[in-house]
Parts: sequence; structure tokens; C-alpha cells
Amino acid sequence: MMQTVRTLSVLLAAVCALRADVVLLSNGDRVSGQVISSDAKTVVIRTPYAGELKIDRSAVSEVRVEAPMYVTLAEGAVIVSRVETTEKSVRLIQPDGLVKTVAPAEITAMRNEAAQRAWEREEERWKHPRFNDFWRGSMTFSIANTAGNARTSTLSTAANAVREAGKNVLALNFSQIYATQSTTEPFGATANRISGSIRADRRANGRLFLYGINAYDYDRFLSLDLRSVFGGGLGYKPWTSRRGSLEISGGGNWNREKFSREEGPLIRNSGEAAAGQELTLVLLSRLKLFERAGFFPNLTNRGEYRFNFDANAAVPVMKWLEWTVGVNDRYLSNPLPGKKKNDIAITMGVRVSFDQTRR
Repeated sequence: MMQTVRTLSVLLAAVCALRADVVLLSNGDRVSGQVISSDAKTVVIRTPYAGELKIDRSAVSEVRVEAPMYVTLAEGAVIVSRVETTEKSVRLIQPDGLVKTVAPAEITAMRNEAAQRAWEREEERWKHPRFNDFWRGSMTFSIANTAGNARTSTLSTAANAVREAGKNVLALNFSQIYATQSTTEPFGATANRISGSIRADRRANGRLFLYGINAYDYDRFLSLDLRSVFGGGLGYKPWTSRRGSLEISGGGNWNREKFSREEGPLIRNSGEAAAGQELTLVLLSRLKLFERAGFFPNLTNRGEYRFNFDANAAVPVMKWLEWTVGVNDRYLSNPLPGKKKNDIAITMGVRVSFDQTRR
């Protein structure tokens, strides 16, 4: 009985080997398995002994595929056929027996059925993206606590998400900081600020774009119940590369501020100009820097203005996890009497990132 099982196993292995796809390398080595895909740079083959291998196309002298492949030609046509390649030609053996011989340069890609279906789904996603496609962003968490002579707690969070599809860009931002102390009376909160914004960009050409923005702010210790900003303008990107980008913008806003007072709420409505700048930069291949500044002169009450500044630096710990430190500055030239004009927050924590734009 055992002898029969061994014989069947050997025969099965032999049949599988005969039906396996083969990749011959320029140095004479031979790799057998199932060819998944191939393009001008890489041949991908799945082997039973080493899993999925990616082989440099320039090191391949010949590919023989038993199962039909979806072969994409430079002219755009897709042919379903068996494939036999050499360094100088490719034979496409179609199911009806017809054989088409082409030069390797005429083939842009070839994929098995599963890889072809996956590629088609991805192409459809890029050509007709849904709203939940192409988001990238991050969430940052920071917490600090002290005990003993000083008893304090601080929690800050931040999140941002950007969706870029064609000429349209949608950006969402949120930040929050909350701190308490129980060292001296009166106990309770010492910081409580929340900010959020949504911005939509429309590219006019490669560097120029239009934007619209809606932003909100709450700051308990500034007695600011709610600041609502609606605006828009024109932006320009003088520098963009794989290492980062620089963006400058200018426009106008309508600003509504509601402050709480003992004698009743104060509501201020004003028009304001808007000038902004944003820089992203990657140094030493790992250090990620971000800086953004906005200056908002009040056009209704001349001489008054707002200034916002945000900056952070991040170093990857894992592919999706980063250690980060940041600073946020909010300056208001005309707060309520008795309130300080400048609020600065320095935070340190971890950041979790995601990216749907990688192909």
C-alpha cells in the first residue's frame, strides 16, 4: 500500500513538473512554477519551493507558459494565448491554433487570468474612482501624565485625510488638545481647544489651482465659542518633487466669531484677506518635515489680524507607524479684554498613517 502511495506521489509530481511554466535565465539557471505576470522590468513567478519570486527581466533569456496568458501589445490589443519567448521573439499560440510572432518590445505586459482581473479592477478604480478611493492621511495621538508634587494630564489628537482624483483634491483636518491639573485649586481643565477644516482644490493647470475652504475653531480659554471661516482663492505650486513640495496661496475669507462674556455673547463678523504657504520635505530618506503658515489681515477692522502656524517632524518606526513632534501657534491680535493674544502647543506622540494611492 505504501509503495503504491509513493508511486502515485512521484507520478503526480512529474505531471506537475511537465505542466509547469518555465523561466530560463541568461546564466543558464532554470526556474519552474506558475508565471503570474511579466512586463518590461520584471517577471513574477510563483514556485512551490520559494513562493513568489520577482526576476529582473534583463536577466531572463526565455519564458515558456503552458496556461493561456493575457498578453497586452503596445498597440493596445489584448491577446489570450500560450506564450513562448526568447531574447529576440515572442510566439503567441492562440486557442484556435494560430501563432503570432512579435518582437519582445511590442509586448507591454502579460498576466495570468487572476492577475488580469485584478489589473482591470485597479484600472477601473483609477479611471472611475469612487468617493472612498484614493485617500491618504494619518492620525496622531499624544498623551502625558504626571503624579506626585504635580498632578497633570494632557491629551492631544490630530487627524488629516487627503483625496486626490484627477484635477480635484479634497483635504480634511482635525486637531484637539485637552489638559487638566489637580495640583492647586481650582482644579480642572487648563487647555481645551478644537479645530477642524475642509478644503477643496481644483487644478487649473500643472501648478496653478483654485481652492475653497471652510474652517472652525473652539477655544474655551480664549472664550471663543465658535469661529466659522468661509473662503477661497488662488494657489500656486512653484516646486514639486519626490522629496516634497512648496505651495503658496492667496484669497479672501468671511469670518464669524462668537465669544462668551458675563454680560452676554459677542459676535464679530468681518472680511479678511488670506495669504498662506505650505511646505513638505523629506530629508535623509526618513525624516519627514511639514510646515504651514497662514496670515489673515482683517479688512473690516483695519490693523487687526490672525496668524496660524503649524509644523511637525516625523520619523518612521514601522511602515505605518511614526514617532512625531509638532508645534501649533494661534495668534489673535484682538482677543477679549484680559485674554492673551498667543496660544502655543507643543506635542509629542505617535502617528498612524494610511495610503490608498499606491499601486
